Parts: sequence; C-alpha cells; structure tokens
Amino acid sequence: MRIMNNFTFRVGFVRTTLLCLFISNTLCAQLSTVLEAEDQTLTHSYVLKPGSGNASNGSWILLKNNPNGSLELTVADIPVDGSYKLNCYNFNNNTSQEAELSINDGAAKTVALSPSNWEYEGGAGRTTFDVDLQAGTNSFTFTRMAQNLHFDYFTVSTKTSVLTYYLSNDGDDANNGLTEATPWKTLEKAKDATKRDGLLQPGSKLLFKKGDTFIGQLIIACSGTEEKPIEIGSYGAGELPILTGVGANLGSNGNGDAIEVVKMTNTSHILINDLHITNDREVGLGWQGSGNSSYGILVKATKLGGVSKGLTFRNLEFTDVFGADMLDWEGNFTLEYYKAQGFFFDSEADDTSVNPIIEVGINDVLIEECYFYNLGSTAISVRNLNPANNPISDGGRNENFVIRNNHFEKLGGDGVIFASVNNGLVENNEFIDLGWGDHSSQTDRYYGRGEGCWIWDSHNIMVQYNKQYRASGFGDTYAAGHVDFYCKNSVFQYNYSEDTEGGFVEILGNCENTIFRYNVSVNDGHRANGHHRYSIWLSGYVGSEQAPVPSNNSYIYNNTVYLDKTSSQPDINIFAKNTYIYNNLFYAMDGAQIGSGGVSIEIEPGSELLVSNNVFYGAIAAAFTDLDEDKVIGQDPLFTNPISDNGTVANFNIQDGSRAIDTGKSFLQPVFPNAGIGIFNDIPMYPTKDVFGNAIDIQNNAPNIGASNAFNSSILGVNDRVTKVFSIYPTLVKADLHVYFSNAQKNTTIQIYDVRGKLVYTTRVRNSDTHQQIQLPNTIKNGIYVVKIAMNTAVQTTQFILYN
Repeated sequence: MRIMNNFTFRVGFVRTTLLCLFISNTLCAQLSTVLEAEDQTLTHSYVLKPGSGNASNGSWILLKNNPNGSLELTVADIPVDGSYKLNCYNFNNNTSQEAELSINDGAAKTVALSPSNWEYEGGAGRTTFDVDLQAGTNSFTFTRMAQNLHFDYFTVSTKTSVLTYYLSNDGDDANNGLTEATPWKTLEKAKDATKRDGLLQPGSKLLFKKGDTFIGQLIIACSGTEEKPIEIGSYGAGELPILTGVGANLGSNGNGDAIEVVKMTNTSHILINDLHITNDREVGLGWQGSGNSSYGILVKATKLGGVSKGLTFRNLEFTDVFGADMLDWEGNFTLEYYKAQGFFFDSEADDTSVNPIIEVGINDVLIEECYFYNLGSTAISVRNLNPANNPISDGGRNENFVIRNNHFEKLGGDGVIFASVNNGLVENNEFIDLGWGDHSSQTDRYYGRGEGCWIWDSHNIMVQYNKQYRASGFGDTYAAGHVDFYCKNSVFQYNYSEDTEGGFVEILGNCENTIFRYNVSVNDGHRANGHHRYSIWLSGYVGSEQAPVPSNNSYIYNNTVYLDKTSSQPDINIFAKNTYIYNNLFYAMDGAQIGSGGVSIEIEPGSELLVSNNVFYGAIAAAFTDLDEDKVIGQDPLFTNPISDNGTVANFNIQDGSRAIDTGKSFLQPVFPNAGIGIFNDIPMYPTKDVFGNAIDIQNNAPNIGASNAFNSSILGVNDRVTKVFSIYPTLVKADLHVYFSNAQKNTTIQIYDVRGKLVYTTRVRNSDTHQQIQLPNTIKNGIYVVKIAMNTAVQTTQFILYN
C-alpha cells in the first residue's frame, strides 16, 4: 500500500457479517462490514474525540492537517469480484468537503463528502461511493486536502438484491427474515432493514403478518427510487397487522410509550399500506412535556436530508391515538401543546447558513383510502417551519399533497391541516364528528375543536367533493373550510356540510384569490354563545397584536345555504377588499335566521363589494339583502327533498319551476392558475358540472342561482361556426368594443344582448371601414354579452366579456 504523506490510519477488518442467502436457487454472498475509526492503529497527528451520545461506539477521530493526513482502510475477505458500496460516516459544519480517494493503489480522485452536522447535533452524515472490488483483500486511502476531516465509521457492503423481509409474532430475530417460514419477530429487528444503510434496497419490501400485533417503534431512514419505491405492508389473511407504541419500554426509566409508532426521517419513495396503527399512550418518557404528543406516523425532513419526496400511504387504519396528558411545559392543563395525531409531516426551515441554500421540505405525498377514528387531535397535519410568507412567493413550503377517499370520524381536532403547503388537493373525503370532546374538562383527552380542512400560509389549494357532518369546537370550525391568513389561490367547491358549529365561510387576513363555489351548507352556524358564528366571515386577522390586513379578491358564488333550526343563527361580518358575492341561495326558515345578531360590512376604500343575483328566502336581515340590487327575494327555491338531519347533497337539488333557474349573474370567473397541471391535471379551468352532476357552461349560458344548475337552458345562441362576418379583438373588453369586418358595408346594424337574451344596445355602422370602435354606454354593467350582426344572408353571433 502506498502511503500518502506522513499520516497513515490503518484499519483492519473489524466486524464482518457474511450472509449466504438461497434465493431463486442461487447462492448469493451478502457482505456487510462495519469499520470503527477509533478502534484502529493510529499514527502521527490525530485526536481521539469523545462523543456526546451521537457517535458510533462512543467516539470519533479528528484527522488534522499538519501534515495532511491519510486514512487507509483495508478490507479482507471480499467474496467475489463485483460492485460494492463504500459508506463514509463523518461530521462537519453542514458543508461539503473534498478529499482524495484511491482504491487498491490506483490513481487518486477528488471526491466530495456530503454535508453533515457536528457530533453534538446528531448522528454522522453519510456519503456513499460505488466501488468495484476484487475478491480477497482491498484497500481504500482517503487523503485530507484543505480542511480537517472528522471520521466516525465506515461500512462496506454488497449492493443487496431486491428482497422481501417478513415479520410475525411467531418469528425469531435470529432468522434471516426472507421467507414466510423464517420471519423476524420484533420491530427492533426490523431496523436492520429500514436504517439508512440497511437491507431494504429500492424495490424491496418489509411485510407484517396480518392478525398479529407488533409493539415498539418502526424507524425508517432508507429510501427507494421513483421507479422502485420501498414497500412496507402486510401479508397473509385476516385483520390488518397492528403496530403500536404502547408498551415500547423507551426512555430513561425503560417503561415509556413511544411518541411515534412509525418515524420517517429524510426518506423518499416509500409506500406504506395495509397496516393498522394505534398509540394510546399512558406513560410518558420521563422528561417534561413528553406526554403531550402522540403520533401514528411522523414524517420529518431536516437540513441533513433536504427534500423528502414520493411518499404514498394507502389503506391504513389509525385508531386510538392519544397523549398521556394535556399538560403544558410547566405542568398546567392546556390545549396549546396537545398533539395526538394520525400523521404529522414536519419540515425544518431551509438552511440559509450555506451557499447555495439547502432547501428542506416534504414533497409529492399521496394519502388515500385510509381510515381515521377516535384520535385525540388531528388526523393529518402538515407543517413547514420556514418563516410565514405573504401571498407572493410559492416557495418555502411543502409541495404536492393529495388527500382523497379517506374516512375521518370522532376526532378531537381537524381532519386535515395544511400549514405552509404549496399545491394541495383534498377530495372525496368524509368527515364525521370532528372537534369531539369537552375542551373544558381536564380529564378528557380530546382537543375539542375541529373542522374538515384548515389551511394557513398555503398556496394553490383545491378542496372538493367532501362531506362534513357535525363539526364542533370552541373557535373557528367552518363548513367547506377554514382559510387562515397568508393563503393564495384557494378553491373550496362541490362540498356538503351539515351542523357545523361555526358557520359556512371563513377567510382571514391577507389572502388572495379565495373561491367558494357550488357548495351546500345545511344548518351551519349554531354555536350557542354566538362567538364566531357566521354564514360569511371575512376578517383581517393576521396574528395576535398585528394590525388587520384585508383579504383581496374573495369570490363566494353559486352556493346554497340552508337553515331550518332555531339554533342556526349565523351573522354576516366582512372586513375585506374586492369581494364578490354572486348567485348564492340563502334559505332561513322555521326559526332560523341570518344576520339577526348583526351585519357588519367594512370594505377598504378604493376597492369594491359586489353583491348580486342572490336568492333570499326567509328570515334574513335587510342589512344584508339590501346590498343586492338584483336579488330574488321571498320566493321558495323549491328544493327536491329538504331534509336537513343526516341528509345528503341530493336533497338540495331544485325542482323545475324554481326562480333560481337561469336567473344568475354571468361574470368573469376567477381563475385557479394551476388547473390542468401536476396534481391538478384533471381539474378544468372553470367548473363544468355542479355538485349534483348538472352541466355548467357559464361562458355561454346564464347560470342558475345556488349550487344546483338543474334545468338550466341555453339562451345565448352563440354561433361562431358560420361564415365569418366579423371578429372581436380583444374579447375581454375594458371600455370600447373593437369590431373587425371581413367586408364592411354602410348601415350595418350591430346588436348587443345580455346573457338572458335581452337586447341592451343597438348601433349602426355609418361608414365602410373594416374596423369599428364602439363606445359602450355606462348603463351596460360588467358581464358576458353577445354581439349579433347580419350581413346579406349571413348572421353571426359572438361573445365578449365586459370587465372594467
């Protein structure tokens, strides 16, 4: 072996595991070698550094630079020629370091050691090198270059084949785990497969036997690839296998229950399916506050791992997840720190101390066909600890979360919380009895406040086709959703809610482009003390002791709000700018009222509140209805079967003959900018069907009022498929209408109709110019119109939108 400079660190073969596996009738040698730095013969300038609990085997080695040192690893008994993995575990100040690496006295090449943390901050970071080795003895030489190097240990292992490992209560951790007949037994043994340099390679599986219960904690640090994810699931017949943290015997006293049943840190491309997870903690871990948290699955992204991505969770059951207590850090009863959750996705802030910045996040997550029941707090919570952003940049957030076809029931908290998410789709979920529990009780371990989907500091969120029944709580708790401050491009559509304590719409401060449309709200807004009880509540709240900031461009249109209980007494409170309330159906009968406790309207000067073409039926405050100059008032909307207890959305379709038909306002609809892109690939730019399945074509037809577009008729008769007589450019008209004729003639008549077919303006062309600029009168309001021009035997009609 050639010695480079004067500092040589010679390492013998310390711990070697040679495992012969009989797979597909082929005998394959699997090698796993661990080389502890401090156990070897050291010469010249070095320092043996004691660890603070995170170094492997309790200590690590500092290679100093006077002179530049070298580190030689000698590995014996390589079984066959082939490709292997050399894993180098080191500490540094979260920066990439360079070293020279020579293999078997070959030419030295400059290699980069990945950023890691210092030893006191956590375990050593890993850099993996693919190396070609020969049978027998091989050597590696690392040479220090510009900086001191801090080595903890090394491993040399084969590139393991794609294998499946099994666990069973009847197993034995001394087994190889590779067949159903030779399974492992414990979650502790499973860590051999799921650690960072463990046995699970891309495409491998770890399967738990159905009908069995596994106690402890499953820690996942391995990663698959996009093409070959790692699967963790079940096998056999019967009930899903149960994983629980209760009885894990963790902590200094050795009898604590695990905070997380499954803990995933800096891992990507993992599929977890067909498991039952429960964690009803009774014993904390012996340190203050440890009893307040309990998780089914915790997914963590840190600065050491950057962005985790490609995580799929399917057909999982989460039941009975509770903390040991509800005490704050000082031992007082509180709700503030209580987190008993099914999922918690938690991302550290980006590391801005280095250049380039290390982005940290959790991206590309799918949760579907899962069941959440009897949890102390929230079912799914997503958080990113980058500083809160205003509605400008989409960065600094976890991205691309899809939550669909799940069942949520008897939760102490919310169904879904998005805190700093960019691109989220929540659809076809059922939420029942959220906010369960008595929050005033110090023995009740339920949080006592919840709603279906609560978003904060999040951009591009679509919440649709969800059902929510009996959500309650001491604050907020709204129907289609709760839009907290700093949100942008949020759409809540096609949702059904019933008996939600707080009310229908909540939008807090400094949000941009928030849309509620085609939702059905039934008896929402019945909180007994009147606190936060609104059909429509737009607030400027952006945090305690902060000056309120009004939200901009809020659209509430084509919703049905139905109230028929005396307890349903929601009010209206709007502090905002540029707010549009169109085509909604408000129904308050049999003792229910809207606005009896007050209607408060405050619109920022220079902006607008437009309330138009709404149906008001029943006890609705004049202070609200008088805002609408084109209202339909005092006429029964003729619902098909208005049963409000345990009802369905179908009950609130409308019958033929309803005054809601064809009487809505046509207007330039707000845009969801990510429609048709990524996770929103199947989302059209504009609604094409209502929540009942009726077709919608608001661009060409006058819409109905309310969530139902049943019996809507095509009254525009737009026809652009005849021989072209003229064209309009642009079709979005700010003031003057520009008409371009293919062959103009004097005295040609130009007629303009509104969407109901009413003639609103006529003029004649006085010259033969092919370009005519028509100044529209101020009496024509913003909306969709049709231009009709006849020339000789040709008649053409073309649509334009007036929006100034």
